[in-house]
Amino acid sequence: MEKKIAIGILAFNVEKYIESVVEDLASLGLQFIIIDDASTDQTLKILKRLNKQYEIIIIKNEKNIGAGLSTKKLIERAKKENFDMLLKVDGDGQFMGQDVKKIVKIAKSGNYQYIKSNRFWQGGIKGNIPKKRFFGNLLATIFMQITTGTNKLFDPLNGLFAISTDITKELNKKYYPKRYGYPYFLSVSAVINDYKTYQINNVVIYDEQESNLKSLKVLYTIIKLTVIFYCRKIKIKKEIGIYQRSAFLDMFFIFSLLLSVYLLIQLFYIVFVATSSLINPGNLLFLFIFSLLLSIVLFVSSFKEEKAIRNDSIDSEN
Repeated sequence: MEKKIAIGILAFNVEKYIESVVEDLASLGLQFIIIDDASTDQTLKILKRLNKQYEIIIIKNEKNIGAGLSTKKLIERAKKENFDMLLKVDGDGQFMGQDVKKIVKIAKSGNYQYIKSNRFWQGGIKGNIPKKRFFGNLLATIFMQITTGTNKLFDPLNGLFAISTDITKELNKKYYPKRYGYPYFLSVSAVINDYKTYQINNVVIYDEQESNLKSLKVLYTIIKLTVIFYCRKIKIKKEIGIYQRSAFLDMFFIFSLLLSVYLLIQLFYIVFVATSSLINPGNLLFLFIFSLLLSIVLFVSSFKEEKAIRNDSIDSEN
């Protein structure tokens, strides 16, 4: 059965781009749901004018609440309007219409619950991506792959995606990001909940768009979510037969890793603080190295087992 899809657009101070974004996607014939996050320029005025020509559901935030909560509102509104999927686009013109159309075609097939984008391929970036974004996305990719147990997905901070509106049940978690890192949250949530996933290669245009991204806040959010989701993943895997062995390896990995940290702290204490010790520092160093190596072996073993299962639910564009 063909999926019913809505296009959700985040709009915050995008008066230079929003009209061309809407006009470019209007030919798809899909319902627009556009949220104005308390813009201080002419964005809302332009949206009201466009609403006379196109069928647009406009959500107006009375105060700026951030991209994360605004995306949550878009998904919840799409769910309320009985759409199966929300295709989320930014209103700043960074995404190509051809990529949006590609996602629509895949989504309509009904084979996937989550379709994400990846800009890190030859030809995926037009213009100059800020270095902090480039390295931040590489780091986020590593964290995502560790958390989800697959190496088939990249670029978890990419804001172009389509996701099943059933994801709304995950959005009321207290750790859902209000502003930054929400694409990472959605990517990891979808994968560990076994959403059938497809990854396309998209193009991102870096022109004169302003960014409110705070690098340290994003890094903190991603690290926090990685720890939370890794623990949640273990809980989910323990209840599914084919994942149970991997789940137990994960638990032993965490125990061994925490033991390694404890031994390292003790080693530093004995060497630099304590005046005497019942344990020889050399023996403690040996135990630390053994525990650390065991942690690595356990993690690699768990990852390999999970990947062999997880990758069957993930397709990607070559």
